[in-house]
Amino acid sequence: MARWDPEKQWLLAIDTVKALKRQGWRPLLIARGGLEAHGVEVLGAAAAAGLRIVEPTTLQCGLRGLLQSMEEGREADMVNLRVPLDPVSRRVLFRSSAAVLANSNHEPFGLVGLETMAVGGVACTGATGEDYVVPGQNALVLETTDPQEFVGLFGELRAKPALEHAIRRAGRVTAKRYAWPQIMDQILLPRLRLLAGVSPPPYPSSALVPH
Repeated sequence: MARWDPEKQWLLAIDTVKALKRQGWRPLLIARGGLEAHGVEVLGAAAAAGLRIVEPTTLQCGLRGLLQSMEEGREADMVNLRVPLDPVSRRVLFRSSAAVLANSNHEPFGLVGLETMAVGGVACTGATGEDYVVPGQNALVLETTDPQEFVGLFGELRAKPALEHAIRRAGRVTAKRYAWPQIMDQILLPRLRLLAGVSPPPYPSSALVPH
């Protein structure tokens, strides 16, 4: 769910679906792009790869529209959503997906990964140094543009339900640390105090005693 932009790694997503199918999986790529011209290239690549693409005819927005779209795409390899998704629909989609590809090649701090973690989904980020991810503990992390890398990581995840459960649980814990009240208190307010020339509150004396 992103702009049709080459930096969002859409073509890598197509190659990944193709690689999963070669391994005997039945993947379903759910895509929600924009109006950018790159979308034509992405859909063309999917068709050239032999993927069955379904563009749902429903015009209904929200969760009901999402469920109808999924019903229409039951036998597809890729569902190209055209209707807007409200926050509830996004949460359902991120939570219920086996993995959410948030592997942009230029974002060191992408919100989609955190949104996925917050609802208990499995985020799969790229090699751009996402500050909040710990590979294999709260997310999957791709270091290359080789689709086989995801195939290997995902295969291990599906073979170890306890690992998947642990990643989903750890992701929710991580996301809580980046809620707006924590960001305001730990990052923004100290910088505002510095700019205003206000001294920070003193630390308890016990915090200065070496251990």
